[in-house]
Amino acid sequence: MSRKMRQSELRSKLDGMISGIREQIACGKLNDGDFLPSEVELAERYEISKHSVRKGLDLLVEQGYVLKVPRIGNKVSRPEPKPAVVLRLGYYPSMWRQAALSELVKQYRQRHPDIGVELIPIPFKFDDLHLMHHYLESGLIDIAMFNPLSFGELNESGRLKELLEPLETSEDIYPFLLPAFRVDGLLHALPFAFSPVVLGYNKEHFAEYDLPEPDSSWTWSDLLRIAAEISRKHKRVGFYYHALSDNRWPIFLLQSGESAAEGEAGQVDFSGPGMREAVRMSRDILNEQGITSLLSQSDGEAEELFRGGKISMIMTTYFGLNLLKDAPFSFDIAPLPALRTNHTLNIVVGLAVSAKSAQKEAARHLISELISLDYQSLIRRWTLSIPALKKAAERGLAPNHPAPANEPSRFMLYREIIRSFRLHSDLRLSAHTLKRVRSELKLYWAGVTDLDACCTGLEDVLAARPQADIPFFK
Repeated sequence: MSRKMRQSELRSKLDGMISGIREQIACGKLNDGDFLPSEVELAERYEISKHSVRKGLDLLVEQGYVLKVPRIGNKVSRPEPKPAVVLRLGYYPSMWRQAALSELVKQYRQRHPDIGVELIPIPFKFDDLHLMHHYLESGLIDIAMFNPLSFGELNESGRLKELLEPLETSEDIYPFLLPAFRVDGLLHALPFAFSPVVLGYNKEHFAEYDLPEPDSSWTWSDLLRIAAEISRKHKRVGFYYHALSDNRWPIFLLQSGESAAEGEAGQVDFSGPGMREAVRMSRDILNEQGITSLLSQSDGEAEELFRGGKISMIMTTYFGLNLLKDAPFSFDIAPLPALRTNHTLNIVVGLAVSAKSAQKEAARHLISELISLDYQSLIRRWTLSIPALKKAAERGLAPNHPAPANEPSRFMLYREIIRSFRLHSDLRLSAHTLKRVRSELKLYWAGVTDLDACCTGLEDVLAARPQADIPFFK
């Protein structure tokens, strides 16, 4: 017999072993968890060498039919059927923890094995918001995650209706969340989860120092006084906020009691007492603590410093509280102190269907599931974030489902301060202009300019806006 014939016969016997094992699994003669005969038995049964048996088993492992258990044997592992549809969901990486996104998708896959979901992380950075737009334009994702800043910039680009499908809302979603993603009466993303910016504080520090805990009557002056006492007497940082965060510094402008919107003459007056006070307070808080505005490069780093016990109070969100679930101390939340108003930013995360998706109906179905009571209740159960569905957020937890670890005693605070919620769009400034305003404020925080120069610079920034530089929403 020629060498070629011997190889052909060997290949045929090996294929017989592989197809035979697959058929036994398919017809139920071998079930999940059953162990295959030993390599010696398989070699004798199919008249091939143990080396060939191992090659065949390796192929079955690659195909998902067999799982090798070291020092024990080869176990049957029936492969999952390939889904008929695979949806690509572009998401903010922070939502992995803050909304238990991977667990929600896992639940969805178990209920709908014919629909696969590929999670594509798309880092959010206000200075680089075009990344999500690129994924939409290129048809690389079927579902996109947005917050009001990224959604506002897409709207400003004039391509929103070209890239996102209009969606029908659910009556059970908190109605105050919908304006974040509504343009010209059409909703282009469905709210998924949200959080106002609040004050987080270390309860043990306040008890140790015999200080009154923050409440809704506090002004920023009250906070500065308490923070200074903590810093002076107890050698800790009394309060800190990540000044460079576009979910933090705009709050001071919102609390000024004055509008930053363009006036009739095309200029904005930052000489008013409210605006000047807001700009000054944004820096005074940092100066009083003797720390630089560049101490942290993200909100998450601020939460980490707080979790380490180095800071007694921080600006945070319910999303940020998820970084504190394993904090070795008791903490709570309170409304932000007030300046001339008590406004705070509400950060909303929404889900949108790509207009370039070839699977729009399946994408709509996934979004409708993620905002259904079942899935939204899981967000409430597994995280410290607030689900967008009112019933899921307020119904509370079933007796057999304890509250998430370290849940603040005042978790339901958000319900009391809804009237104070504002969006970035309430500033009536475009995303482009917000970036330039932040750059001007950064010089002031760093001590490069004084208050007068900063306010003049801010007026120049807004006066120089091109005609096409429209606000977030018309």
